[in-house]
Amino acid sequence: MEDYQAAFMQRHIDTETLCQSGRKMAAIHFGGITIECLLKAMIFASLPKGATQEWMTDSNNPGHTITNPGHSYTEALKRHNRLRSRIDNFPEVRKWLDEVENPISQHFIDMRYSAIEPDDTSYKRWLRAYQSLNGWLQKQATQL
Repeated sequence: MEDYQAAFMQRHIDTETLCQSGRKMAAIHFGGITIECLLKAMIFASLPKGATQEWMTDSNNPGHTITNPGHSYTEALKRHNRLRSRIDNFPEVRKWLDEVENPISQHFIDMRYSAIEPDDTSYKRWLRAYQSLNGWLQKQATQL
């Protein structure tokens, strides 16, 4: 069974380590995964009492109808209406989501196949968005 909260915490440490060591492309890739894990942890935290923290599939009925959003932030937000509603009130947060999910005109998951490091300007823009989004989402996680 997936533990998205623990995975978020570990990937956050991984991302910080990659940032500090100058591994820009890997940091961007892992940063995207970090936010994905946080969004999934927030979805599971919003499940009704008594529901199992597993995704609904054709062969699994965990007591709710929420399916795995995969690596898509948009799909994740469709599964957490209160969070999506808050984000809709903060256009800056939507920009951070877009920057972290699709940095350098490519989805963060696909970056695992890239060997080209981003330029400093693109990386700094991503890092500001990642840090801002991470902090904002963690604050929301304590309030939703």
